[in-house]
Parts: sequence; C-alpha cells; structure tokens
Amino acid sequence: MTLQQVADAVGCTRGYIWELEMKDGQRPSAERVFLLAKTFGVTVEDLMEETPREAHEAKPEDVAFFREYAGMTDEEKERYRQALKLMFPGRGEGDAKS
Repeated sequence: MTLQQVADAVGCTRGYIWELEMKDGQRPSAERVFLLAKTFGVTVEDLMEETPREAHEAKPEDVAFFREYAGMTDEEKERYRQALKLMFPGRGEGDAKS
C-alpha cells in the first residue's frame, strides 16, 4: 500500500503516516492503532510488536485461522459457532459467548 492509501483508510494525512513509520517516539491514539491494524489485516499486538503469552505456542496456521475468524461479521461468527456445535456436540458448552 502507498502512504496515501494507508492515510485514506485511517483518516489522516500522508505525512502523519510517514512520521509514524519513520520517526521514533510517535504516539498514535488507540483508535488510529486499531484502524491501522484493520487496514493491514493484523492485530494491534502485531503493530505494537507484542505477542500475548498464550500465542507463543500457537502454530502459524492457528494464528491465520484466528485472524480470519476475527475479520468475520458477527453473523458469520454465529453461523460458524453453530456449525461447530453440530460437528462437536457437547464441547464448549460452558465457554464464554462473544
């Protein structure tokens, strides 16, 4: 992506994106970090170079699977959960709902 494409997606100027990339000490808002992560199809943790403790042992295909799931609409996620219940009855009954 070009700087302009990223800036347009995030709602800021090309110069601002350049500064984030090139200058140390930049402190974008949480909203901007979220929009950047969404634009690039990564997590906020990926942008912040922080990996959750439980993700250290995750296989790359598991991380890719979760990212795909995270990008689904609420309706798609619900259909996915229903399909899993049909395939694996009795599993996850006490798990938290999203």
